[in-house]
Amino acid sequence: MNRGIVLSVAILATSTLFAQNGIEKALAEIEANNTTLKAMQKTVEAQKRANHADNALADPEVGVNRLWGDPSSIGNRTDISVSQEFDIPTISGAKARVARRLDDMVDWQYKSERVSVLLEAKQALIDVVYYNRYIAELERRKNHADAICKAQKRSLEAGAGNRLEYNNVSLSLSQVEAEMKKAVTERQSLLTQLSRLNGGQPLSLTDTEYVLPELPSDFDSWYMQVSSAHPSVGYAESQTAMSRSQLSAARQFALPSISLGYMSEKTMGEQFQGVTVGLSVPLWSSGRRIKQAKRESEAADAMRDDAKGQLRGLLYERYLRAKGLAEAAEASKKALAEADNSQLLTKALKAGEISLVEYLVGLSYYYDAIDNVLTTERESQKACAELTDFLL
Repeated sequence: MNRGIVLSVAILATSTLFAQNGIEKALAEIEANNTTLKAMQKTVEAQKRANHADNALADPEVGVNRLWGDPSSIGNRTDISVSQEFDIPTISGAKARVARRLDDMVDWQYKSERVSVLLEAKQALIDVVYYNRYIAELERRKNHADAICKAQKRSLEAGAGNRLEYNNVSLSLSQVEAEMKKAVTERQSLLTQLSRLNGGQPLSLTDTEYVLPELPSDFDSWYMQVSSAHPSVGYAESQTAMSRSQLSAARQFALPSISLGYMSEKTMGEQFQGVTVGLSVPLWSSGRRIKQAKRESEAADAMRDDAKGQLRGLLYERYLRAKGLAEAAEASKKALAEADNSQLLTKALKAGEISLVEYLVGLSYYYDAIDNVLTTERESQKACAELTDFLL
């Protein structure tokens, strides 16, 4: 990761690092324990070994001939030969360069899988923080509704209240309790999902706050800095480099290969020995191999260009969505702070200026505004996570 990428990551992450320290720790734990990533690491290691398996000279050939003479008076003959073929692509390192490019592609495949796992985990963690906040808010509402319900019950028993108001308060309390049970169930489901991602180990997250992310002000500058770190572009670039290495190797396969060796011939009373030299000229297959390598190189270039274009469009869509949701979250928080009628409603109820039903209706508007803030902030966090998933 170059300096520009590091700077961009710092810009995006600094504002949320301390407020979401629990999320960062949880992601690190999941990366260490996730069974899918562990399996992928084994696969990467095996694939890299396979990539280099053929990166060696051909095995030497050893031959032994034992020939019996006829008539027996001429004696027997023994031939011994040892030869080794030397092909240009192996000697020049062309095959090794192809293998290294294949290694790069395998690494990018692993990074793509890692991004997928960590993005799923981060979105679940963001949801857990949301439900932690929401359940705390519902607990506050439940206590408030319970206090009003008890007061109305006492008033009804004393003959000063009426059944309609008591039923409305009871209904409001039951709705809060039902919503709390639903929220607790959803949070438990998320924790179960996180346990699965964490290799079956339980994961706990008690965070209740996160700061809205600071998005880059200029998309094009940010994209130029970070695009090379995206697995789709990295894979396409590695594939292009690999295809060019394959083309170079194909051209070298068109060159003759040399075979060097030793040969000994022994007969009755005589022995001949010396060096053997062979030359293999690929007359029939080299042209087709080069043409195929050229087509594959052209296809890889086209796929790389397409990957870059698709990525820019995708990230720009995510950038606009993340920016819009961040602005919406900030606007909803500001509107809630400026139009908070909760205290005014309480004063009006105590002063007898409004009925209990009017109080509950006014309070429901306030609760809806809080819910909107919590939901919009969560969606903003998840949109930012999607935008920067490859920088995790």
